[in-house]
Order: sequence, then C-alpha cells, then structure tokens
Amino acid sequence: GAAGENGVLLATGTANAGLSWFLEDDRLVLDYNAFNEHTVCISDVEVPVGQSSVGLRFTRAGAEGDFDLLIGDEVVGACHVPFAMRIMSSIGHSVGFDAGSPVSPRYAAPNRFAGTLHELEIQLQAGRDKASDVAEMAAEMGRQ
Repeated sequence: GAAGENGVLLATGTANAGLSWFLEDDRLVLDYNAFNEHTVCISDVEVPVGQSSVGLRFTRAGAEGDFDLLIGDEVVGACHVPFAMRIMSSIGHSVGFDAGSPVSPRYAAPNRFAGTLHELEIQLQAGRDKASDVAEMAAEMGRQ
C-alpha cells in the first residue's frame, strides 16, 4: 500500500465541543475540544502502510483524564486533559468522517478517511474505582 490516506476515523460533537480522532500526515491525531480549549496529541511515529490496528484509550481520573494513542498494543502518543467532559454534544458519533461543523480546526469537514476502515470497536470499562472509566476505541484499517 501507499501512504497519504488520511482523514477522520471517529468524530463526535461539533466545533464548539467534541473529540476527533484522525490521520494527518500519516500520523494518528486526537483533537479533544473542550469548549474551544483544544488538547492535541500526535503519534510519535507514522501509522504503517497496509492493514493496521490502531487504538485510542481514555482513562478518567475524577474531573481530568489521559489519552493514549496506540498502534497495535504500543503507546505512540499521550496527552492529559484537565477537564474531561461527561457530555460533549447532542451530535453523535460519525465514523470515517466528521459529520457536523469540524471538531478540529486542523481540517475542513467532512475530512473523509481516504483508506478503508474495516472495523471500529468501542469498549467501555469500569475502572477499579467509580471515578475512573476507561473508554477504548480500536480501528482496523487498510491503506492502499
């Protein structure tokens, strides 16, 4: 396969508040938009060409939280958010594109993913204590 197939894997919310997980310049990017305060994580490495499994893990700690970007099981980027929103928007998830006003100013909507998204899985797990929730999203994708 070839590089350069970028675009949104998952977006939820709007330009006012939301989350967008996408590929830009062949790297995983998360833009967490908490009422126009953007926290952006970018992977340290490019996503390999061909079929890949990528992930996004969120761990809540009270009112704050941490995101990990994953390629396979390896953490390739991380960031901390000082305010973890419980409700982002009435606009639900869009897979493979950003359906509403763009969550991230890094692209113009809909910024469709140019590769093939084979599967997107969202897992919600309760942590050891009620203050910590882990939401994991994994995408199986192929880039030709």
